[in-house]
Amino acid sequence: MKLLEAQPEVAPGAPPEPPHEAPPEDVKPDPGTRTCKSCGEPLEPGQDWCLACGTAAGRLGERPGFRSSMTVLGLTALLVAGAVAASYAALREDQTAPPGQNAAAAQVAQTPAAAPPATTAPPAATTPAPTTSTPTTSTGKSQTLPKVQVPSNTSSAPAPKTPTTTPATPPATSTPTPSTPTPAPTPATPPATSTGSGTSTSTTPSTTTTPTAPVAIELPATAGAVYDPYRRAAAVGVPAKAIDGDGSTSWYFDAVPGSTQIAAGYVVNLGQARGIKAIDITTPTPGFKVEIYATDEATPPPSITDTRWAHITDKSDVGTDGKTHIVLGAGSSKYQTLLLWITKPPTSGTRVRISELKVFG
Repeated sequence: MKLLEAQPEVAPGAPPEPPHEAPPEDVKPDPGTRTCKSCGEPLEPGQDWCLACGTAAGRLGERPGFRSSMTVLGLTALLVAGAVAASYAALREDQTAPPGQNAAAAQVAQTPAAAPPATTAPPAATTPAPTTSTPTTSTGKSQTLPKVQVPSNTSSAPAPKTPTTTPATPPATSTPTPSTPTPAPTPATPPATSTGSGTSTSTTPSTTTTPTAPVAIELPATAGAVYDPYRRAAAVGVPAKAIDGDGSTSWYFDAVPGSTQIAAGYVVNLGQARGIKAIDITTPTPGFKVEIYATDEATPPPSITDTRWAHITDKSDVGTDGKTHIVLGAGSSKYQTLLLWITKPPTSGTRVRISELKVFG
């Protein structure tokens, strides 16, 4: 029973397995033929794997050319590593300071510090003692140049002494007290001069300007004309006789008989816009009234009520004293045409005469 239990069960109807026959011991393989180390199957020349059991025919390191390939790969790796190291070293050397620069810095460090000028007084107890330390040189790892310091082989520079001679003190610049200028009637006041104490007072020019005296404007013979916009004249004289400079001749104007008003006038063209300050009227027929108008146009406006006329002033009883002086202003306003508009006739008669008319600017 034990033998039967130990034997494996064979399926009914299955042929029994043939027993494995061991190769005869007297049959030896051909020495030139390779066999698998595991199953003993013969291997063809150049076969690396057993086709029966899949075992390698030999060590991989025993393959021909393997060592040469590994040697080439190792040498290639060494060359690449050397090239990388050389490139890195070249890049590092480019960042270091050049030798000439280090030499220049060392030469500057060997030069002793120049003494301060004798005229400059150093601040008391504030000048630090010079440091006598050996100048450092660049090692190639830092791009910062060494600081120039006093070399160690020289003694420390003595502190500059205070000069014994005191420099001349400049004169004190005191602020002059502003003085209120006193208006003087005449410009004969001498300018202020500097005093012995070093202070001087500046002379402030007076802002008061004396107005210039009126100057007579030269008028040509064609400057005068009759101004009669309403046709009130019965007869008129020559306008040039009022500005010819001859007192024996005169310009006249006769109003319509029975008229109580003149309503006409005499215009003077100054040639250009000018400032008018005053006029003088000389007449042998005193007592008439005149109104003064002016415009900046060369042609008189057609009516006395025209807005282009500027009314300046009025004067009654002209010629009572022989010659009447009428002030028109400071001359700041400029006009080109001046009008003497006569409104009231003389004391006796209706004829108005003007022997001389002078315009001042």
